[in-house]
Amino acid sequence: MDIKRDAETIGRDHEEDQKQVWEKLWSKDVSYRWDSLSELVFNALRETIGSFDGKRIVEAGSGTGKISLRLAMEGAEVTLVDYAKQALDQSKLAFRMKNRMAQFVRSDIRSMPLEENAYEVCWNAGVLEHFSNEEKVNILREMARITKPGGQIVVLVPYSGCLPYRMGKAFAEQSGTWPYGVEMPVESLKDAFGKAGIQMSEERCIGFLESLDFLDFIPDGLHVKSGLRQWYASLEMEERRLFPGYLLLTHGIII
Repeated sequence: MDIKRDAETIGRDHEEDQKQVWEKLWSKDVSYRWDSLSELVFNALRETIGSFDGKRIVEAGSGTGKISLRLAMEGAEVTLVDYAKQALDQSKLAFRMKNRMAQFVRSDIRSMPLEENAYEVCWNAGVLEHFSNEEKVNILREMARITKPGGQIVVLVPYSGCLPYRMGKAFAEQSGTWPYGVEMPVESLKDAFGKAGIQMSEERCIGFLESLDFLDFIPDGLHVKSGLRQWYASLEMEERRLFPGYLLLTHGIII
């Protein structure tokens, strides 16, 4: 038995299944309504990288492109990269409606047809958790390749230590209602950043309240979610830090 070939076949099958999941999602109407999760990610990017004005920023795995559109409205020169034509078509329409310019690139993010050392920031959110540890490193290396020395890499992935997210996800997977395919939450990306040659500068969790939305997958989860929101609002800021959020943000510098 050729173990290596079998592993490669399994990997290709998984990749094809995952592409079908996302192509199905992107074939539906996409909402560009600004929601609390979008605000969370946008504010985290602003806190992490500072002003967007005049910066060349790549979103590697752009999906809807909703946040990149907001970055463009804040003065950034944005490039959106995604393998799904449907996703890029949705993004192009949204940018056109807001009279904003961008570069749209249809490509696998493991090999982007972009110039190396050309961008100040390369980032993504909700992407790397769908790849193996080896592929995470490959993607991060490619993100690093196109980013200038001194430039910044920002990645946001679901955090494995966030209980409401894990509960909702587990129930949805068991009941066959999970819509996002294979998704592996992460404890840390420090090792992956190091292997990719990126100097990690910080790692933190954000978005506990946003994690409660995953309880919607559980019957009567709405009542639990409401009670948890009230309880969380009653806590002092120091106590809130004891309960990690849904997203792990990892920030690194290209040296």
